[in-house]
Amino acid sequence: MRPFLTCFFFWLLSISLETTVSNAFSWFRPNLFFVAVVIFCLHWRGSETYFIAAFFGITADCFSTLPFGTFGLIYFVLSFFMRWYAIKMYYESYITLPVVVGIFTLSLNIMVFLLLSIFFPEDQSANWFRNVLVNEVASTAVVAAFVLKLLIAIEKTYKIRLAERKF
Repeated sequence: MRPFLTCFFFWLLSISLETTVSNAFSWFRPNLFFVAVVIFCLHWRGSETYFIAAFFGITADCFSTLPFGTFGLIYFVLSFFMRWYAIKMYYESYITLPVVVGIFTLSLNIMVFLLLSIFFPEDQSANWFRNVLVNEVASTAVVAAFVLKLLIAIEKTYKIRLAERKF
């Protein structure tokens, strides 16, 4: 029950902060839904992280202007790669986490761009890539270390031990 409450807490936190931060600042737009997914996939050893990723993606779809299911599908697909990376290579540190989150956020945006360009072909300028790097990837990478610290603090306080769970 405690892991469910932890996911629910981060889900509510993502909803409340995503809507307020994106409206308050035009230059600082972290993708908090995706940060939570990356942190859970890298930190949690359970295989249910795939479904958590899809759930967070569907919630992100509710707040985006993209066709419904785009983020849900891409979060689900990327969760397999994140889980593989977490099991094979990832060593949890605050130094490598922003780089990993930045790479996965960039891959998320590239996959969204490719998926939308297949179904809705339009001319995209080079400004799209610059805006993604500056506004979303950098800000998401900065926020990732704070989200991991919050998750570890919650784990220690409530004795949850997500990293040791294996299903």
